Amino acid sequence: MRINRDYEQEIDLRDLFFDILYHWRSILVAALIGAILLGAYQYMSITNIHKEGKQTKEEKQYEIDMQNYSDSIESAKSNIKTYTKLIKEKSDYLKESVYMSLDSQNEWLASKRYYIKVDQSVLDALPDSVQEDPADYVAAVYISTLKSGLDSEEMEALLGTGKKEYIDELVGIWADNAANTISVQVIGEDRDLVVEQLDYFIDRLMNVAGPMAQEVGAHTLVLMNEDILSRTDGNLSAQQDEINQQIIEWQEALKEQRETLNTLEDESEPAPPGMHIKRFAVIGFIFGAFLFAAIHAIRYITSDKLRYGGELAERYSIPLYGELTKSRARRRGKGVDKLIEKWEFKHAITDSEILYGGIAALMKERCASKRVLLTGTVSEQALVKLRDELGRRLGDACAVNARGDLLRNADAISEAKQADAVILVEEKYASRTADIERAAELLEISEANVNGYIVV
Repeated sequence: MRINRDYEQEIDLRDLFFDILYHWRSILVAALIGAILLGAYQYMSITNIHKEGKQTKEEKQYEIDMQNYSDSIESAKSNIKTYTKLIKEKSDYLKESVYMSLDSQNEWLASKRYYIKVDQSVLDALPDSVQEDPADYVAAVYISTLKSGLDSEEMEALLGTGKKEYIDELVGIWADNAANTISVQVIGEDRDLVVEQLDYFIDRLMNVAGPMAQEVGAHTLVLMNEDILSRTDGNLSAQQDEINQQIIEWQEALKEQRETLNTLEDESEPAPPGMHIKRFAVIGFIFGAFLFAAIHAIRYITSDKLRYGGELAERYSIPLYGELTKSRARRRGKGVDKLIEKWEFKHAITDSEILYGGIAALMKERCASKRVLLTGTVSEQALVKLRDELGRRLGDACAVNARGDLLRNADAISEAKQADAVILVEEKYASRTADIERAAELLEISEANVNGYIVV
């Protein structure tokens, strides 16, 4: 036997796990206490807040969430209404506007331009201090009166629309005050049609607007030029594209708002906050269980008890004769403990007859015709039971004796020195490693022939 002074005790995570698992009763009790304490604390906290006429943070947040939810619903509905209205207005405009229905690549235009020749008598009557041109006032009368008082049914028949905003898109009149001219223009889809429409408005210019303009200042309209042509209207094409793009964007926005509204309605309004006693009880349950599991883990890690059979082979360079199965369950083979045992030992040999038989077989090979002493820090009662079991199987192969409590039994040291072979016996989860090391030192000092060890 050789004592390894540099050996450090290892931690078997699987063994640690089962050690914690076998303490499920205390862990469960701690979990229940944690659930009760935290649940009661939450109940008392909420009750005291309500007694003071105050709200909890969750209740305040609920009011905010509820308001936000209502605002989101109303905003979505309002946006749906707005986009629906915008889409309808633009769609109606495209449908009703004659100008928007024209072919921008083949648009007909008819126009006439007139020079306003103010009578000399009007000019002579102006004071010398007056700088304004009377032609400007005359032009203003023509512009303001040409399209006023139009009959909607007559316009419907002539232009295809009786609405003023659509008429203004087709018929235009403007003045060039610097040149003292006024121009009248009509846009349409057909040459003959625009000529007819222009003639109508020139007639109004002369016979309806003209008399009013003459009252402002006597004058004569002199035709300067007349145009009838087909053209490409880039402005019309740009407007058509812009409106169609706007409609597409609004339709997409409308779809998003409807989806938002559906999502909000599917989610339903925020749930009012409760006291959350169950939630806190669950948290307390988990915390209590975790706390006691951690305590048992710390106890296991800091303990210097023998944990697995191979430990002594590494510490003292002696062979293991055998390791008996030992359960840490409080009620072995019953209830929950039985399930844990099955889990822990599902791949291990647990039949004591087989284990004792294996130990006896090794002893016959290594200790034949020798006087063998079973000793260790365990009690003599445990060693006597082991001696009887092995003696029954060994027969006359070797003589087996037992001396327990090696550290306090002087006779055990003496007999160990006299024995032909000494087998160290220690108890798993009971024998302290410090005691085992002291026992090994005593056996080494007494020059005992330590042949191996057994873990019970």
